[in-house]
Amino acid sequence: MVFALDVGTRKVAGLIADREGEKVRVFDIEVLEHEKRAMIDGAIHDVEKVARVVSEVKRKLEERNDIELKKVAVALAGRFLKTITSEAEMEVSGEITEDDVLKLELKAVSKATEEVNPDEMFCVGYSVLSYELDGAWMMRLEGHRGKLAKVRVISAFLPVQVVDAMNAVLRRVGLEVEHMTLEPIAAIEVAVPEEVRLLNIALVDVGAGTSDIAISNDGVVIAYGMVPKAGDELTEAIAKHFLLDFNVAEELKRRLSEMESFKVRDILDNVREITSKEVMEVLEPVIDDITSEIASTITELNSAPPKAVMVVGGGAKVPGFIEKLREKLGLPEGRVSLKRVENLPGIEDHTGRLEGSNLVTPVGIAKSALFGKGGVFSKVYVNGVPVKLMGLSGSYTVTQVLLQAGYDMGDILGKPSPAIVYEVNGKVRSFKRGVERVIIKVNGKEASTRTLVSHNDRITIEKVVEEKGEVPRIKDVVEKVEVEIDGRVEEVLPEVYLNGEPADPEREIEDGDKIDYNTLVPVEKIRRDISKGMVVYVNDEPKLISSDVKLYKDDKELSDGDFVRVGERIRAEFVSHPKVRDVLPEGESISVKFNGQIVRVPIVEYEVMSDGKILSPDEEIRDGMRIYVSEKRMVPMVATVLSVVDLPNLRKYRILKNGREASFAEPVADGDEIEIVEG
Repeated sequence: MVFALDVGTRKVAGLIADREGEKVRVFDIEVLEHEKRAMIDGAIHDVEKVARVVSEVKRKLEERNDIELKKVAVALAGRFLKTITSEAEMEVSGEITEDDVLKLELKAVSKATEEVNPDEMFCVGYSVLSYELDGAWMMRLEGHRGKLAKVRVISAFLPVQVVDAMNAVLRRVGLEVEHMTLEPIAAIEVAVPEEVRLLNIALVDVGAGTSDIAISNDGVVIAYGMVPKAGDELTEAIAKHFLLDFNVAEELKRRLSEMESFKVRDILDNVREITSKEVMEVLEPVIDDITSEIASTITELNSAPPKAVMVVGGGAKVPGFIEKLREKLGLPEGRVSLKRVENLPGIEDHTGRLEGSNLVTPVGIAKSALFGKGGVFSKVYVNGVPVKLMGLSGSYTVTQVLLQAGYDMGDILGKPSPAIVYEVNGKVRSFKRGVERVIIKVNGKEASTRTLVSHNDRITIEKVVEEKGEVPRIKDVVEKVEVEIDGRVEEVLPEVYLNGEPADPEREIEDGDKIDYNTLVPVEKIRRDISKGMVVYVNDEPKLISSDVKLYKDDKELSDGDFVRVGERIRAEFVSHPKVRDVLPEGESISVKFNGQIVRVPIVEYEVMSDGKILSPDEEIRDGMRIYVSEKRMVPMVATVLSVVDLPNLRKYRILKNGREASFAEPVADGDEIEIVEG
């Protein structure tokens, strides 16, 4: 379904239609006049007034059909029209599709746009002049196979201000343009079907403000033109001659063929009777002037008078207009005719109100939109969703496509990810977790925001958050006391509270956390934390060794009743250094009785190394030291027992094992009894 809108100088016509095969089915029509002259010569002069009429047409169609209209197809009058002929070629493979053809056509349109200033002129439509495939002329390219396809097109340009004014009106009534073309392109699309375009025919759309022209020959539209004179010139002539209000003069003009005389009130409040003959005497020179310009423009565009002329639009219904135009072109009788919408082929009227010449253009707008003809719209996919683009410059960047698809600049360029906001001792802080980086690809290849895209291209956009760093833990945002000890600096945390409860310093901060801590730290706590000792790696496994320390601030020794402020640095000294033996495992042993006392005798021997050197059990160890311990089992002897006990001071002695004399080298077992006796 399409909502077609013809915003004319005098009237706004809206209709709802759809397509069935090659037919256009019209289901509803609404035509309203402007309250005042909000448009002149086809150009919008008062956006608000025009928008009010468009809004009312839209409202009535929506209410009658119980629908919401969001998109619209429109056409623009050809005032200040500029046309450019251009061509393009494209390598093809496989069967040529409709999308391939559209891409080729828009490539040719893009070349035409290079000849105008995009800040001044806007491409509003185009027609194909010819196709070629591998050097041979073709009527259509779809379905064929070849290597090189060519197209030649004629593109129509209007001033940007004209297009902007139309878009401003549509934005005010909540409509988005889905198809835009030139009025004569739309009119010829429906009034002069492709099979008729073999003939040299001129189509003239005589509206209120402009007379738009399109010419066909040899199966294609070969030219477009415009004459800035139409029905309003006739109305103005009547109003000026008889001193009538413009609207009164307009009504009189429309009824010329129906009545012989009129009673009217002029602007001086005089009631007078005017005959149709008097009016025609006033209009004859104006009709002569308008038809002369139209005939001259047609002849110039066609290089000769055409074989026939079709006239549409309300401005041409004035008596004598058709005859005068035929006379100016020097055509035989019957070669210039007023084309009525009810006589058009391929149109189904489901309204019962589709009649007259003034509805040809709105039906043509609907047909050109439904069949995708004459508009400068291309289709690009963004993450699989189709986005329809109106061709301003003939080519679009990724940025322009994404903005039209509803993305904002933050979506396109990336933006910081949401920050974590928290409080520390009453002061608000924040942490930005990272930055969103946007990865853009066109047809599967990485691209930038400036990459140009064309019809049927596929854009993918993906957001990736590049982390700025690890989320801080509670201990990372709290000031600490620094303690110099054994050549390193230890940090001691004060008492910390999270949301009023004792905090785990290792916990990551979350949004909304409230952290509080004491700025004075008791020496007792510092001593306790430092006395937890040093970490030594035994066979690569960390082992914590406790040791008593003394604490000093400057040269003053601190007692447990003192306090240290966070941010300050103090000094600590070990009271006694741990030894290698403090990190050795207890090892296996046996129980032996020596001189009546039970003693433990080791049966495992350890070898300790660090930095390639063997260490004795009495050597001091340092924080972070890496020690490697290996063990060797041994058979305990009497000498082993004697090495772990205090020997009595005897000048002469004997060694007894289980009551019998024994030597130093005699092995012992668990439960044996060893004695040293005098003698």
